[in-house]
Amino acid sequence: MKKFVFPVLLLLLYSCSTITVTADYDKDVDFSTYKTFSLMSWREDNNKLLTPFDKKRIEEAVKNEMTARNYTYQETGGELAISVFIILEDRTSYNSYTDYYGRYGYYYGTPWGWGGPARTTVSRYDYTQGTIIFNVFDAKEKKLVWQGTAIGEVDSKPANNEKNIKQVVNKVFIKYPINKSVK
Repeated sequence: MKKFVFPVLLLLLYSCSTITVTADYDKDVDFSTYKTFSLMSWREDNNKLLTPFDKKRIEEAVKNEMTARNYTYQETGGELAISVFIILEDRTSYNSYTDYYGRYGYYYGTPWGWGGPARTTVSRYDYTQGTIIFNVFDAKEKKLVWQGTAIGEVDSKPANNEKNIKQVVNKVFIKYPINKSVK
């Protein structure tokens, strides 16, 4: 079911819904000393979750974020190596609403609405939660120096993927220790 069910997770994440973004980094690392970056190969399990188009969109969004911070992209051998992981999880949410006024409404019977028994309506909502994780490694030391994560509900409409991917990647990289350059 997960194979291309959500042509991209991306993310995927509804741009209008709440996206939780977290980031952490090695405080001892001076990110301004790095000049180049490369993208690592996709994991095999991510090949089952993403279309080639969405992979390219994610890669381009990451390249745009990093070059905006004055890093230079290299096909291989960058000082920073960036990996991207995607996780999809089927979730269920339940909401309940109780109308305390009974079946006859607020004004029937006493002023407190005791016109009959109260009703509780329960609704079930099935959705897919997507997580995208960006790991930035010092390629020489083979050490994780920064990690950014976005978690949110997956948008299953392929028409929204391009916009959503850019927005999600941008929201994560806002937390990167080096700000975008002003040109």
